[in-house]
Amino acid sequence: MIADAAERFAAKSGYQLAGVFAFGDSAQLADELLDFVRRGTKRATAGAVAELEADDDPVPVPGLFWGLLDGRGSPQFVIETVEVRRGRLDSVDPAFAWDEGEGDRTFESWLDNHRRYFQRQGVAAPHDLEVLFERFCVVWPQPDEPGQLAEGVRELRFDERPWAIEALVQRWGTTTVVSRGLVQDTAGLPALVAERDGQRVGLLTFRPRPGGQTEIVTVDAFELGRGIGGALLAGATALGRRNGWRRLWLITTNDNTRALRSYQRHGFDLVELHRGAVDHSRQLKPGIPLTGLDGIPISHELELELRLEHS
Repeated sequence: MIADAAERFAAKSGYQLAGVFAFGDSAQLADELLDFVRRGTKRATAGAVAELEADDDPVPVPGLFWGLLDGRGSPQFVIETVEVRRGRLDSVDPAFAWDEGEGDRTFESWLDNHRRYFQRQGVAAPHDLEVLFERFCVVWPQPDEPGQLAEGVRELRFDERPWAIEALVQRWGTTTVVSRGLVQDTAGLPALVAERDGQRVGLLTFRPRPGGQTEIVTVDAFELGRGIGGALLAGATALGRRNGWRRLWLITTNDNTRALRSYQRHGFDLVELHRGAVDHSRQLKPGIPLTGLDGIPISHELELELRLEHS
């Protein structure tokens, strides 16, 4: 069956394949995960290094092509490996969990689902398992171009992450941010990018969480007065409705009056004042300045939210 599938792939697609496979450990799961590939949300996968090294096929490296089967063993897609990393199962970051495209696409559910998956495979301590984290793209049949979420706004591609990290460091001095007492590394978060005239001019990072509550962690418009921040917020809202989120929320500081006006203009409601929260955050990130915009002392966090309605 596998040999026949490989021959059919080669004849149809013209690609020389390193191997053919189906996702998951059952026909039902293979079809479920294949559907995520078809929708364009699944563009990553993870497997035990020991199992991959014991297989007859080569271990994935960038540039190899693979035939992807459905649960019946029929050829469906040719994918190309574009990025690989080895690490413990719990070294995954929210951006990779998002790119796996399964379930609610959160880090928390990804880790729980994969622990249970590897336990089904007989792995006694899945948190210690060495895993190959692989990103891929569909090359056959030629996929449709992903649509924009809002004017000039789309998801950040994996190959743009070095640019995003550099932009975050230029804007914030580091990729580390603190909100609601939680330290987060924005380098490992999913993101949206805004473009104008072919140039990247804005970046928004976000952190989905179970229960449909997604935090917008950073919003940066690199050119002012062009509606870039508003477009990024509109893109996040469209993405939220597409993924069934119930709530978008964000934190800003008491000095950031310009952002506070902008967020409210775009539908976000001020729901809570966290007094002294920034003073606590300085214990986690000492680089937070004492004084912010317009000479205003920075002490408090303001929480805003946008409730999403779904038809």
